[in-house]
Amino acid sequence: MKRLLNMAVIAMMIFTLMACSTVPPDVAKLANQPASNTTKTQSNGKKVLFVGRDSGGDAIVIKRLKEKHGMEVTVIADKDLKTESANGHMLIYVSESVNSGKIKDIFVKTPVPVIYAEPQSTSDTGMTDVDSFGAFVGANTVKTIQIKDSKHPLAAGLQGAIDVYKDNGKMGFAIPGKEAIVIATVPKEDQKATIFAYEKGVKNVKGDPVAARELYFYMFNGEEINQTDEGWKLFDAAVQWTTGKN
Repeated sequence: MKRLLNMAVIAMMIFTLMACSTVPPDVAKLANQPASNTTKTQSNGKKVLFVGRDSGGDAIVIKRLKEKHGMEVTVIADKDLKTESANGHMLIYVSESVNSGKIKDIFVKTPVPVIYAEPQSTSDTGMTDVDSFGAFVGANTVKTIQIKDSKHPLAAGLQGAIDVYKDNGKMGFAIPGKEAIVIATVPKEDQKATIFAYEKGVKNVKGDPVAARELYFYMFNGEEINQTDEGWKLFDAAVQWTTGKN
């Protein structure tokens, strides 16, 4: 009888130790989950399609999107682009390094916001008009822009004449339609906008409703390293507004 009692006590002790050392399934699952999986979960819904290159000035913009905005960036060359390439992304960025003839109006009916840095693309998409000389878009060699709507979130709290480049560099402009939001222009040339945007649903110069927010940003490829802190503030504001953060 005493022997049976001792065996029961020992069995009870073993059971208690096993119970104490058992980790709840949910906790065990979390503990065994790789850190990279957690990061991936946090980046869901923040995917950007970057039309351009993964080197040179484009690499600087890509790094900004990743590190400042926490975005997952997919780079695609203009020659490989298809309408369905936009699927699953929250933003499309079209670099000035692309061939606009290969971009054309591929994203016009896509319900994904787009930032265009290629001025020629603004005429293809109906963001600006064209004439026989193509005079509605162009570029200057300057370093300053003039903020026209300082109260809009796209102005990033800046006002007046702002140096967005450290030294004179190539800066794009376009002449937008009447329903565009004009944020900045070439100084003393108000018709030439360096930053402008269309809200979803308004009509572009072709009279078509805009499928998602569209924005033009002045920065030429190769000038990324020339950007001032103020220039990057405007870039960040463009990303935030276009993706609906402002």
